[in-house]
Amino acid sequence: MRRALIVSILLVVLLVALAACGSTATSPTSKSSPSPQIVTKDASQLVLALSDFEPGWTQLNSEPETKPNAQSAYYSYFYKGTLYPPVIQNIVAVYPTTDLAKQVYLGEKPTNVSLEYPKIGDECFINTAVDIDKLLVFRKSNVVVWIWLQQAPLDDIKPFAKIIVGKIR
Repeated sequence: MRRALIVSILLVVLLVALAACGSTATSPTSKSSPSPQIVTKDASQLVLALSDFEPGWTQLNSEPETKPNAQSAYYSYFYKGTLYPPVIQNIVAVYPTTDLAKQVYLGEKPTNVSLEYPKIGDECFINTAVDIDKLLVFRKSNVVVWIWLQQAPLDDIKPFAKIIVGKIR
């Protein structure tokens, strides 16, 4: 009887020690796992600017934009040439959380259209349903970006997205 009591006490001590070691062992792992960095910049610092373009482009508009639940949002509009010019429009929205930005991004994904999935940001798609118009939407942390490229069948929209990713970092 006394032996059973000692064995029971030793088992309890062993279980407590293992539990303590287990929680200590998992602590550094949870600290080292990276959490998404929240972007605190204003959207006006992240949107495309005329200095991001090669010579020949003109900025028609650049102004605050309204996006529900965004901390800040900004819109810009550029064109090149005069007769049926290529046009680039851009909106950047900064949300208070990554989860909210994910919801907004997922709400933008159309169904039953032609999509590409380039590796830009944390998640991204390009709507290529119309040959001369492209819409690229991507999310990086708590930022959602929309870029429209119109009337430019030979141009690539991805370099513009990469410029904005560079600004987000």
